[in-house]
Amino acid sequence: MRTNKYRKKLKGFKENQYENIPKMHEDLTLMKDTNDLLSELFNEIMKKNQYYGIRWLMGLERYIKVHSNSISRIFRKNLSRGHIVEVELFGHFNRELTFLHPAVVLYDNNQGQLLVAPISSGKYGDNDPLHIDVDSADGLKHKCGICLEHIRGVDKHRVLYQHEKDGKKAKVRPEVLDKIDLSVMKHFMPNMFHNYSETKDKLVYEQQKNKELIEEIELLKEQLRQNAYQATAATKK
Repeated sequence: MRTNKYRKKLKGFKENQYENIPKMHEDLTLMKDTNDLLSELFNEIMKKNQYYGIRWLMGLERYIKVHSNSISRIFRKNLSRGHIVEVELFGHFNRELTFLHPAVVLYDNNQGQLLVAPISSGKYGDNDPLHIDVDSADGLKHKCGICLEHIRGVDKHRVLYQHEKDGKKAKVRPEVLDKIDLSVMKHFMPNMFHNYSETKDKLVYEQQKNKELIEEIELLKEQLRQNAYQATAATKK
């Protein structure tokens, strides 16, 4: 494996605190290995159908443009929770979601990175607890599912544009965002969800108890008023 061959070289760079590292083209072996890998990649892509291959080419082109600083318009807008953007998810392993997808913004650090949950039309209504159904009321053209298992951090260089509907920036409804929060907590942070549920149950209990006490106090007040009225009436007699 090529990776094993280069571990020692990488370790040497690290030990030298990454100083004076030569360029790739200065090592003939690296040049050959790079060319061999690119040839293998070419052969693999040629085996794919055109629907897959064209999307792969589009992702690769953007990847190259990002690294060569040749993207004409870089997305720099600061976004709010719930906004929908079109994201290039090129570069995946196994069943990871890839290629162009709309995605709901869960967090924007205002420093060029987003936390997003990709959206897929094929996930609507599939009863998967990690898929949150959304529709036209959430700024989408079709019924889709928000895929919580594919939540990931992305750089804004992956964002092509922000979705719009009826002349406004598309945004997922607050109640759907709250559902996302609860689902993420339940499936990815079970201890926190357990504590949250316990606290919520206690709050409901205390609120009910408080309501009953208020009703009891009002009843006692009414009884006192009645007693006072009766006492006054008796005195007048």
